[in-house]
Amino acid sequence: MLRQILGEFLKLDGVTAAVVAGRDGFVIESVVAGDVDVEALGAMASTGMGTSEAMSNELGKGEMHQMLVELENGPILLSPLSEDELIAIVANANVNVGRIRYELKKNRDRITAAL
Repeated sequence: MLRQILGEFLKLDGVTAAVVAGRDGFVIESVVAGDVDVEALGAMASTGMGTSEAMSNELGKGEMHQMLVELENGPILLSPLSEDELIAIVANANVNVGRIRYELKKNRDRITAAL
């Protein structure tokens, strides 16, 4: 079921991968259209999320909801799903980031229920 839900992100123009990983960096489930090393992505997403959450705590900014890494060839969106899992969505430069954010918000409960 989780794989099917993640597959819906690949239907969005420009999305090349959707990966659910544990906070330990190990991939739980992924769907990929293209050349993405999901194991490396899971590990780096976990590290990036942990660093951003530590920064948020240090600055007293509250709970982290999303992190957007804007890169030359497209964004990577990271978001915690629970205390133990996160999602990373990789896209090309021409993607509608607002649409990804909307779809993630709309499907968050389905994703966590499928974990």
